[in-house]
Amino acid sequence: MEKKKYERKTLQTQNDIKEALIFLMEEKNFNTITIRDITNCARINRGTFYLHYLDKYDLLEKCEQEILEHLDERYNEILTPNLKQFLISDTPHPFIVDIFTYFQENAPFLKAVLGPNGDPSFEEKVRRLIIKKMFRNVSNFTNIENLNMPIEMIAHFIVSALIGVVRYWLNTNMQQTPKEIASMLFQIMNKGTLEAMGIKKYILEHNISEEI
Repeated sequence: MEKKKYERKTLQTQNDIKEALIFLMEEKNFNTITIRDITNCARINRGTFYLHYLDKYDLLEKCEQEILEHLDERYNEILTPNLKQFLISDTPHPFIVDIFTYFQENAPFLKAVLGPNGDPSFEEKVRRLIIKKMFRNVSNFTNIENLNMPIEMIAHFIVSALIGVVRYWLNTNMQQTPKEIASMLFQIMNKGTLEAMGIKKYILEHNISEEI
C-alpha cells in the first residue's frame, strides 16, 4: 500500500513539474526559463525537483522522449494486413487517426514544444523518426530503387505536410476532430491541393486560365 501511494505521489509530482514547464513555455522562451521558475510554478522546492530531474534540459528531454516512444509504438501498426484496402479507399488509415488522437491527448505539451518558445530540435526528432519508419515500411513491400521519385524527397514532403497540419491544428484549438483533420490531410495527399479544395473542377469547368 505504501509503495503504491509513493508511486502515485511521484507520478503526480512529475505531472506537476511537466505542467509547470508547459505553462512557462507559453509565456517565455525555454532558454530563459530557470529551475526557480519551474519550482515556483509547480509549488515544490528545488530538492524535490532534483529528485526527479538533473536539470531543465533533462526534464525537457524526458518529456520529448515519452512522446517519441509512443509515436514509435503507434507507427509500428501502419503495415496491417488491410493496408491495401485503405490505399484504394477514400478514408484515412486508422493509424493516421490514432496519431492525431494521440496529438490531441498531448496537445498542451506539443503546442508548447513546437511553438516559438519551445525546442526547435524536437521537430527534427519527429521528422527523423517518421522518415526512418517510412523507409522501412516502403522497403517492406516494394523496391525503393524502383520508385518513380526519390523516396527521400517524398518522405520530407509528407513529414513537412504532417507537421505543418499538426501545428495549424494545435494553434487553432483543434476545431476538427482527429478523424476530420486526418481525413483532410488524407484528401490533400491523395488528390492534391486543388482537387481536395474543390477548385480543380471549377477551374476546368470555367476555363479560368483562359480568362486570366
